[in-house]
Amino acid sequence: MRVTQSMLSNNMLRNLNTSNSKMGKLQEQLSSGSKLTRPSDDPVASVKGMGYRTTLVKNAQYTRNMNEVNSWLDASDESLGQVGSALQRVQELVTQAANSTNTTDDREKMKKEIEQIREQIKDIANSKIGDNYIFSGTKTTSPLYDKSGFIGGTVEGTTTIATPPGTTTTGAIAFPVTNLDINTGKATDANGNDVQFATGTDATGNKILLANANTGASQFTIDDNGYPVIQAQSGFSSNVSIELYSGITLDVNSEGYELFQKIDNMMAKVESKLQSGDDVKELVGDLLGGTGSTKDKSGTTIQGAIDLVLEARATVGAKQNRAEMMADRLSSQKISVTKQMSDNEDVDYEESITNLITEESIHRAALSVGGRIIQPTLVDFIN
Repeated sequence: MRVTQSMLSNNMLRNLNTSNSKMGKLQEQLSSGSKLTRPSDDPVASVKGMGYRTTLVKNAQYTRNMNEVNSWLDASDESLGQVGSALQRVQELVTQAANSTNTTDDREKMKKEIEQIREQIKDIANSKIGDNYIFSGTKTTSPLYDKSGFIGGTVEGTTTIATPPGTTTTGAIAFPVTNLDINTGKATDANGNDVQFATGTDATGNKILLANANTGASQFTIDDNGYPVIQAQSGFSSNVSIELYSGITLDVNSEGYELFQKIDNMMAKVESKLQSGDDVKELVGDLLGGTGSTKDKSGTTIQGAIDLVLEARATVGAKQNRAEMMADRLSSQKISVTKQMSDNEDVDYEESITNLITEESIHRAALSVGGRIIQPTLVDFIN
C-alpha cells in the first residue's frame, strides 16, 4: 500500500480534531461540574438523574406543605389553649358564685363577665390563618359564627323556634327547654312556659321532636342542655387534608363545629342559671361537673367542656409529633437523594484535570509531529 503525503495530512488532521474534541469535552465537564453534558454521554446515568431530580422536586413541595401543616397545627393549639383558659375562668366564677354570701348584684357582675368570655370564645372559634377559618372544616371561607350567631344554628340562647301546628302552645319556644319528656313531647321553656312538642320517629325508629321553623318543617333532638342538636352543615364537619409524602396525608384542622356548639350551649346554660338565682347546690352540681358523669363525657358541664378542649389539644399535639417526624424524614431523603445524584453526575475534578493535562500533552505532541510531516515542500526537495 502506497502512503502518500495527502494520507499523512488527513490522518494528522483527524487525530488533531479528535484530540481537540476530547479536550473540549473535559473543559466543559470542569466548567459545568457534571460529567453528563448530554444524554448520549451516558444514557443510563441520564435516566437515573431525571429520577433523582423528580424526587427532589417532590421533596421541595412536601417541605412547603409541611410549613402549611405546622401553621395550621400551631394556630389550632394556640386557639384551643385560649379556649381552655377561658373555660377555667368560667369555672372559677361559677365556683365563686356558688358561695351563699354572694348577693344578686354579685352574681349579675359574674354573669356579665361570663357573657364577655362567651363572646371571646366565639371570636376564637373564628380564628383564621390568612384567609382560612381553621375550625370551619373544608368551608374555610365561612366563619363558625356570624352576627346572627352560630352558622346553621338554632343553638343560641336567644334563638326561638315556632311551635308545631296543632300543639297546645302558641307563639315561640325560648331555648333552653327543661323537664323534657321524649315520649310525650312535654317540656318547659326558658321563660317558664309549658310547651308541647310534636313527637315522631326517624327511619330507624328512634323518637324525635318535630318543629315548624321559619324555614319550614324540620326535626331535631334536644341535648342535655335543652338546646336543639344541629347537624353540621356540609363541609363544616369535613377535614382539611394536606399531603405530607407520596400517598400520605394529614388532617390539619380541628373539628370545631361540634366542639364550639357544645361549649356555647354550656355557656348559655351557665348564664341562665346565674340569672335564675338557683341555689348553691344546683350551681355546683349541675354546672361544674367533674364527677365523671354522662354529662361530663358529653361536654354539657364546665369540666366536661374543658375535657373536650384538652382532648382536642391532645389530638393536635399528636399530629404535631407526626409532622415533626415527617419533616425529619423529608430532610433525610433530601440529603440521601442529593448524594446519590452527586455520585451519579458530578465530575471527579482531580481525574478530569489530570486527563485534560494528558490530552493537552498529547495534542502538543501531535502538533509537533504534524509540523515535521507536512514541512517538506517541492522547493525543499529540489534543494
